[in-house]
Amino acid sequence: MQTLKALASGSRVPLLPPWVALALLLGILLASIPFVLKLHFNNAPDIYSPPDSPTIALRESLFREFPNDEAVIALFEGDALYTPAFLAALDRAARTMARHPAVDRVLTLTTVEHVDASDDGFAVSPLVDADALDTRTPAQWKARVLGDAFAPGLIASRDGRAVALVVRPKILKESLARRDIAVALEAAIAAEKLAPYQTATAGTVAQTVEELRSIWRDSAVFIPLTIVIGLALMGWVVGRVRPVIVGGLAMATVVCASVAGLVITGQPYTPITAMIPTLMAAYTTATLLHFYAAVQRARIALLPRPKRIARALKDTFTPGLFNVLTTGAGLLSLLWVDIPPVQAFGLAGAVGTLMVFLVVFVLVPPILLKWDTPRWPRRRSGLAHARRIAAAVAVFSLRHAGAVLATTAVLVVATIPLVMQVKVESNIIEFFAPEHRISRSTSRVEDRLSGVTGLEIVLTGATRDSLKDPATLARIKALQTWATQQPEVDRAFSLVDVLEEMNRAFHDEDLGGNALPDNRRLVEQLLLIYDGEDLYELVNREFQRGRITLSLNVHGANEISQVIERVRQRVAAQPIPGVAVELAGYGRLFSDQEDRIVDGQVKSFSSAFLQILVLLTLLFRSFRGALICLVPNLAPLFFIFVVMGAFGIWLDVATVLIAGVILGITVDDTIHLYHGYLHRIRRGVSPVFAIIRSVESSGRAVVAISVVLIAQFSLLGTSDFRPTAHFGVLCAVGLFAGQVFELLLMPALLGLRVPRRAKARSA
Repeated sequence: MQTLKALASGSRVPLLPPWVALALLLGILLASIPFVLKLHFNNAPDIYSPPDSPTIALRESLFREFPNDEAVIALFEGDALYTPAFLAALDRAARTMARHPAVDRVLTLTTVEHVDASDDGFAVSPLVDADALDTRTPAQWKARVLGDAFAPGLIASRDGRAVALVVRPKILKESLARRDIAVALEAAIAAEKLAPYQTATAGTVAQTVEELRSIWRDSAVFIPLTIVIGLALMGWVVGRVRPVIVGGLAMATVVCASVAGLVITGQPYTPITAMIPTLMAAYTTATLLHFYAAVQRARIALLPRPKRIARALKDTFTPGLFNVLTTGAGLLSLLWVDIPPVQAFGLAGAVGTLMVFLVVFVLVPPILLKWDTPRWPRRRSGLAHARRIAAAVAVFSLRHAGAVLATTAVLVVATIPLVMQVKVESNIIEFFAPEHRISRSTSRVEDRLSGVTGLEIVLTGATRDSLKDPATLARIKALQTWATQQPEVDRAFSLVDVLEEMNRAFHDEDLGGNALPDNRRLVEQLLLIYDGEDLYELVNREFQRGRITLSLNVHGANEISQVIERVRQRVAAQPIPGVAVELAGYGRLFSDQEDRIVDGQVKSFSSAFLQILVLLTLLFRSFRGALICLVPNLAPLFFIFVVMGAFGIWLDVATVLIAGVILGITVDDTIHLYHGYLHRIRRGVSPVFAIIRSVESSGRAVVAISVVLIAQFSLLGTSDFRPTAHFGVLCAVGLFAGQVFELLLMPALLGLRVPRRAKARSA
């Protein structure tokens, strides 16, 4: 209890022995490294949904009966696609991939089935027989493929100028396994000298592999650059080498410990959690600069070295403690977003801020006291004029408090329409720029074949053999026909198609569009003759559960949700008696994020706002003071949404992080400024002079911290993965806006009760 009272009151806390502090700092760093080396990279689609969600439960149950709905698609184009040489090479590549331990099946011209009429009714044979390529001319093989009921749009273009090799993995929940398949496919294509014909590689597997590669590139570049920028600017501002070295150790320790926490708790390293190192490095830099600025002020006051450290701790310990609490509250509020990687980001970030406090205020001071023996420069350091600029802005705000607040209110009202334009959306094809290879490949595959976004209409009968009933089959066909008429659907496929094809071959005649068997006996007879495997990828062997697979040409969560809603309305209006209809597949998994983002953003922001308001009220023992501190920090959040609306940036799994992060970080500087203001008021300083002196005293550190944070977050803006880039740019914009609004709004709010004559006299 005494320790808590000491922390809250800001009284002096005994320092650790220097060697103990250094041993702890290095010990945490070294102990974290083995865990960092075991970092688990994973960006599989399933991890973005709660494990106990109905969508995941349905998906898992389907995996027990049906193949995976994800794939990687290699597209080949040219004039020699149906020659024996090309077809033989294509077949060898397919067989090579089929032997891969993580591959379930490879679909291409030589591996899919074709139903032919025979003396016994019909026979199932390969669409292109790799062992009899010389029995037909290239033109005949091409005609056979284009005449097949299923190949065009799936593994061949309808004009015959493109063919595909579709690799379908087993049920994989790891991105690294997907990457292994993509690498093996590239090797197989190269080995068979098919690379000159290959024009695209797309599909959900290829997409997640590109995201994985983006994580690797971003982590390899941004983490060291973030630390280097932080150290460089720290050296420029402080003007001392040893504090910079200590700062480097502090940043490395916090970053490694935060990432190690992910490993220890079993959390994967995703594009979302990959932003933790940048956040932690930036936040460590900011906290160190506040402490170093206090040391420098004590140096200007000509205090000896031990008293400098003690004074700096006294001035920054309490604000630093509440900084950790408010920033942690902002990050913990992300637990309300029901998307596991977002929750992992919030939890790891909150624990990381606690580590920042431990390192900066417990371990760094005794190390500086022992080994940072040379004198700090009294005034010569980077951004030396920042305090004067900050003080000038504060004076302007004080003298024109009413005008500043009124102008801010007018701007808020005027920009509300832009905020209302912010759209909640996630679009897989928009994760990368249009010129990125995965974007170009996806567009090319969809132009030549069909959409790569999969959606499944799952049909579950009440009893075994429910899906053999002709009346039920007729209603399934009607639903499928309706689905193909939707503009977002390129292709629909179900057991109805296979039954119709068998019936046509069985009767050796063209039955047109009315080839579905109309009596159960004929259905049973066709199934008795059938000896293939493709049918059982669409219906289980009990004929109780089946699926209609849809290929969508849209990629946005909103667009997919609209299709899902129309399907539900169609099923509600025209139900299939005795059959339950559900929606599943990658498209359903992706579209579910939209509702979780909206609900999570509202709850996250409300939680962060209330927690920070309570903490500030406790810190300053004033509800009015807490509101004064919060208002300047709400303004940059509003400004971020204005920018998002103006430039069409969506609220997605990455940008949903911004409110909690920015509110938690920007309030830190406000706490230091307002704490200094109250300190001077209690010493009898006039309110106007207390405001200006507080801004002038902390202004250089505040401006320096903003420069550091903006530079570090701006790095993320160069990522080729757009959600990461948007997060970095918007954080930088928010931090800049936070600095401006803090220096303008806070003095204006504090000066509202100060007489105009007193303002002018003090200014």
